Amino acid sequence: MQDDKMPKVFISYSWSSDRLVLELAQRLISHGVDVVLDKWELKEGQDKYAFMERCVNDPDITKVLIICDRVYAQKANNRTGGVGDETVIISGEIYGKMKQEKFIPR
Repeated sequence: MQDDKMPKVFISYSWSSDRLVLELAQRLISHGVDVVLDKWELKEGQDKYAFMERCVNDPDITKVLIICDRVYAQKANNRTGGVGDETVIISGEIYGKMKQEKFIPR
């Protein structure tokens, strides 16, 4: 990045891509990126909806990487599971802003 601030990234994914996402997260960390991942930060019993909303809306999180495999797309389209909940939150952010640079689908 141009300033000295470490980039901070939240990864939105379906657990069907679990291994790929963990490898990606580790790679990003090795390159100086602060990664927020549910597997590491969301503890049992915590409110997953509040966690997802906070991660999508947090101004300190500079990018949201959306890892779109077939299962993710199906859950997003059907608004099911955690992916479906994140889709609702992310859609509001994307469509609610004229200029959108925070979300990166992959």
